[in-house]
Amino acid sequence: MKESLEPLRSMPGQLAILQAEARALGMFSDDRALVSCLRCGLAEDLTFTSMLITCRPPAFGVDTGFRFEETADGRFRCPTCGGIVTETFEQPDDKIKMAQRKFRK
Repeated sequence: MKESLEPLRSMPGQLAILQAEARALGMFSDDRALVSCLRCGLAEDLTFTSMLITCRPPAFGVDTGFRFEETADGRFRCPTCGGIVTETFEQPDDKIKMAQRKFRK
């Protein structure tokens, strides 16, 4: 029985490697929330191929080429104004919540 569990035990390490490879390619590895700067409005966004980009309203989807820098304490530094931001968690609206409930069934 121990042999059958061995592939499961190696999965967390394999997942960490895949997430690191995705980040190196500029993709979003979904291991944190997207961030946005309240001072200057720069915000992270995703393309349909999961590439991490930054943009400013109203030009969502247009990559500025800037990237937030993660600091040692887990916060992020804005590349344009230098502001320190934390991860932002958006609250899904009621329609999204209902769709998620239907999907889980």
